[in-house]
Amino acid sequence: MAIPRKPATIMDVAAASGVSYATVSRYLNGNPHVSAKAAERIAAAVKQVNYTPNNAARSLVRQRTQTVAFVVHGQPDSLIADPNINTILLNANQTLGNADYQLITLISDSPAAGARIARLASSGFADGWILNTFHKDDPLFQRFANISVPVAISGVGYGSAIPFPTVDIDNRLASRKLTEHMLGRGYRRIAYIIGPPYLPCSDERLLGFQDAMAGDFDPALVIRSDGWTRPDGRNAVVRLLDSLAEPSGSRLAGTDASVPELLAEHHIDALICGSDCIAAGAMNYLLDRGVRVPDDIAIAGFDDSADATALHPQLTTVRQPMDAFGVSLATLVLDQIEGRPFQRTVFLPTEVVARGSTGE
Repeated sequence: MAIPRKPATIMDVAAASGVSYATVSRYLNGNPHVSAKAAERIAAAVKQVNYTPNNAARSLVRQRTQTVAFVVHGQPDSLIADPNINTILLNANQTLGNADYQLITLISDSPAAGARIARLASSGFADGWILNTFHKDDPLFQRFANISVPVAISGVGYGSAIPFPTVDIDNRLASRKLTEHMLGRGYRRIAYIIGPPYLPCSDERLLGFQDAMAGDFDPALVIRSDGWTRPDGRNAVVRLLDSLAEPSGSRLAGTDASVPELLAEHHIDALICGSDCIAAGAMNYLLDRGVRVPDDIAIAGFDDSADATALHPQLTTVRQPMDAFGVSLATLVLDQIEGRPFQRTVFLPTEVVARGSTGE
């Protein structure tokens, strides 16, 4: 019976290369203070003795875990259904994996979960942290601000008290350009469904809408969604229609026949929503009640997610590069971990994508 061969060690590499143990250790841990000649000999010896580095031991020496934690705030069911978060996660994971780091996902869906994550952050659980969809007043902000760890956050609108490098788009400008596109198509009486108040981008997008509408802005045509899902969009458009029907008391917004008439009565020819998911919920509700899109009302969203092209007609929207969000967030954290220069704020480009929901 053959006796299993023991794995090669650093001592074996040192013996085969003819350099000291300390020099081999510096080389394997990425220390730049190793001569080119010694590095060449060590690399050849590693292949010769078939040495495989012990990553766990290297992490202990470097005081690193080789992990980055991705913390997302929200309920699991809505997070799983959010195509934006999925895209960010996949691209962050790929970027980190290419750098030999493992991404770990943590969901902050309750105060207790937030407290557990706070303890992990203080314990050295991960080498870096990516924060996504955080609420404006999340107590985790203060915990991360009080400890010295590499952090990057998606979104710039949390205020000067949040000292983390950030990745975002110019939400106000992008929303203004979308609204200007709608106005350029001849739509004038435009309603707006705002995203939920706990994320800064919601109100930034509303401001862009207001900028473009100027004197034609009508607060009576603005309603707030409770969240980012399709049901939230459906509920928001129902509340908008009910608010329009209430003054006259002559019809109920929820009846099949009344909705097209109600829109016509108030001369509403377009609807812009704070996200594609919200727009999808609103559009499906309107279509189910006999509203023709875009003949009776044009609809636009924001994100250019999978929802935008799954609808019929397909949705006019703002394209933001969610894949670049994941790459940029991961890169910001890696740059901090490795001591490289990094940008404090990364703004990504957007563009208006015109489709059938606005008659294009």
